[in-house]
Amino acid sequence: MSRHDTSAVRPTHYGRKAQVDGRIQYILRAIESEPSSDIAALAGMVNLSPSRLSHLFKHETRHSLHSFLANYRLEKAAQLLAGTHTPVKEVSYIVGYRHAASFVRAFRKRFGCTPNRYRGDASTFATKDSCFG
Repeated sequence: MSRHDTSAVRPTHYGRKAQVDGRIQYILRAIESEPSSDIAALAGMVNLSPSRLSHLFKHETRHSLHSFLANYRLEKAAQLLAGTHTPVKEVSYIVGYRHAASFVRAFRKRFGCTPNRYRGDASTFATKDSCFG
């Protein structure tokens, strides 16, 4: 199971599972299909304000929308770097970063190495969760 599971149930205080709000399910699918979407665009898809969507997302998933989106983008970038020859700058744009330098900083913070090193190491090793060696 991935760190950013987009399943449609959430735990309750009594150990039972409750259905996640349909708007949040829709947003999770939208993020999966278009990781470059920003919070304002996502909110517009479900006719909510960005702050109301963020609040609802946190209530339903127990994760902030901002951090979920940032982590999802970096995970998607890691997949693209490991599985394609797409240039790093283009990968950064695909996953929603406007500036490649911001992407490189965030990627290094998350994975412990630059995107280029990650790509080189990922082609050598089977596991791609972090930088190697």
